[in-house]
Amino acid sequence: MCSMKFWLLWRSGLAALVLSLALPGSGWAETPSDFPPNKLRIGVRPPAPTRSEAPVASESAIPRVEASPGETGMAAESSDSEANTGSSGDSKPSFAATTPSIPNQLPEQSLSPAPVSPAETATENLTPQTMEEPAEEPLKPIPAAGQGAPIEVHAASFKSVTPGVSTVADVQTHWGAPVEITKHLGLILHLYKVDPFERVEVVVSEEKVSSIVIRLDRPFPADLVAQQLELSSMQPVLVSNELGEVLGQSFPERGVLFAFAPSDAPGKASMNVTQIILEPVTAEPFLLRAETLLDSQPEASLKDLDQAIKMSPENGRAHWLRARVLAANGESDAALAAAEQSVRWEADNPRYWVTRGQILASVDRFAEAISFVEKAVELSGDSPHVKARALCMLGDLYGSGAQPDYKKAIEYHSQAIQIADPLVADPHPALRLAAKEVMIDAHLGAAHDVAWGVWNQKDVSVPRWLERAAAFAKDLIDSDGGTPEHQLRVATRALSASVGMEGKLDPTQWAEEASRVGEQWIASASETQKPRCQWELGMALYDAVQVCQLRKEDEAALRYGQRAVAFLEQSLQARDASATDRYLLGRLYFRIGAIHAVGSENHSSAIPWFEKAIPVLEAAAPEVHPSELGRLGETFVSMGVSHWETGQRDRAVSLTERGVGLLEEAVKNGTAEKSTLEIPYGNLASMHKQLGRMDVAGKLLEKASHTSGSTMRR
Repeated sequence: MCSMKFWLLWRSGLAALVLSLALPGSGWAETPSDFPPNKLRIGVRPPAPTRSEAPVASESAIPRVEASPGETGMAAESSDSEANTGSSGDSKPSFAATTPSIPNQLPEQSLSPAPVSPAETATENLTPQTMEEPAEEPLKPIPAAGQGAPIEVHAASFKSVTPGVSTVADVQTHWGAPVEITKHLGLILHLYKVDPFERVEVVVSEEKVSSIVIRLDRPFPADLVAQQLELSSMQPVLVSNELGEVLGQSFPERGVLFAFAPSDAPGKASMNVTQIILEPVTAEPFLLRAETLLDSQPEASLKDLDQAIKMSPENGRAHWLRARVLAANGESDAALAAAEQSVRWEADNPRYWVTRGQILASVDRFAEAISFVEKAVELSGDSPHVKARALCMLGDLYGSGAQPDYKKAIEYHSQAIQIADPLVADPHPALRLAAKEVMIDAHLGAAHDVAWGVWNQKDVSVPRWLERAAAFAKDLIDSDGGTPEHQLRVATRALSASVGMEGKLDPTQWAEEASRVGEQWIASASETQKPRCQWELGMALYDAVQVCQLRKEDEAALRYGQRAVAFLEQSLQARDASATDRYLLGRLYFRIGAIHAVGSENHSSAIPWFEKAIPVLEAAAPEVHPSELGRLGETFVSMGVSHWETGQRDRAVSLTERGVGLLEEAVKNGTAEKSTLEIPYGNLASMHKQLGRMDVAGKLLEKASHTSGSTMRR
């Protein structure tokens, strides 16, 4: 028998607190695993444009401090306050609830009703005989949402009675007097026998029909019932209880809900219908389906959310889900507006504050993001899985930006691990899933903090953090429906950590795994998702380029670089690219050219890459962060050398002068030392001297003499 209390929760709009979704292919359940994996990931790499080239720091400059994970991921300890700085690289109705008189029809936890269903003609023809499965003619497949013409939204009727519209008097006019009238938990139930069904229950509220429950004499396959009811053109959504057990199937556009018979196979739905429930159209089933499709079919998810908001404009959850879809599509401004609406209508929901913080961080507004996520921690109270996610997010935020604080970051990541660790064995599948997601991300975050900060024994501790993250990802895939995306997440962040390790970790394993899984991900992605997938894989391979270059493995660096360029260019061609994204692509062009020029001393091979980089970097220059001007200036000076060596002397002078100008601006704003001008001045002086411009060369040498050091690069 289904729970009447559950039905009341649904009707009061609170069913979202206890429902979880179980549609094949769905990434995660709504309750209470509330945070999408790999969405708006913060801390994978210091965000551009503060993404530094991967410098090689001297071994002696690193204080010796222990920084290894313990049994539950203990935080690293720093030797002194300087542990917060380090090198930075190119980073980046209820059915049975209606009556207690028919036991054993459904599990104890009942389905929730799904509003909507069209004309009554389909239900008029529904009989046990017509639902016999055809011997030869196969059923038509149910198309995905969003295919074909838009489906009209309106509630189903049965024998001239429409939930939410018909009154008790209307029912009696069409069906006569009920066989029985009972009350249960404040609800009035009218029992009818409507040929050919022995038992049809009408739930009445304030003299109006709120739902109709049709009980079948035996179970029928769900796809056959859907075909008979002319619902096959609609995408249903499976509904489960808080333990992840699938209890039924909802058709949002028609207010039709199928209640399933209990399954004999643990973890699998029987897909056999015992009850058909008709209700008014409401927003909740659209929200359930939208969340199920959020990752796999974002366009369809967005349509469902727009419909839900149209029906329930003040529904914070609808705005929250909409913010996540838009953010995943790279529409940051629209996503932020939707996130603000979610907080406006449900200001005490910590999940919404976390999402708002994630979106702000994605556009480099880190200070604001931190304040919102701190608010989420404050509100999380009795929701440890939410608190753990918020703390993990704080760790990611403090480990990112122009001035990362790796000591504080690892403290937050460690707190997240301590809270999530006991939940990984929770019997509640959604809680368990949420905890495992946090354990993956927090261990990856800690690996990032140690790799990029100044710690002792980094070459020992970073692999241990990464191994534990990989183990949690494997467990999630093996035991709780995780996907290869979790493997990709580990591989991409391992590559970012490898950049911070300055070449001390071999990137081959992670680069190849990222390529293999990432290419599969791209192939299966929708057209809307594909550019984001291409960008993420391209950035992961960009990190592989940096590590290989640091290890002086130029052949591998060029191989990964070519692949990274292909993915990044494809991504940018398919979307409106931000200045930051274009700048990062320009830096990759430059890096590949530099490998040819420095590693192979082949300036001729470097020039084509530099020529691709120059217009991109010039266009991005006005928008780069002030702290990036010095590095950008050095980039132009370096490209000038190759042009000089290949006989393009005027071009070389122009590029060097451009670089000097940027470096002078960086010195003026305090983001670069004056000594950084020594080599650029010297190079430019040497060029002018060889061109016979002795006066210009002399003035430049005079400037160079006022910088520290005396070596001139020729």
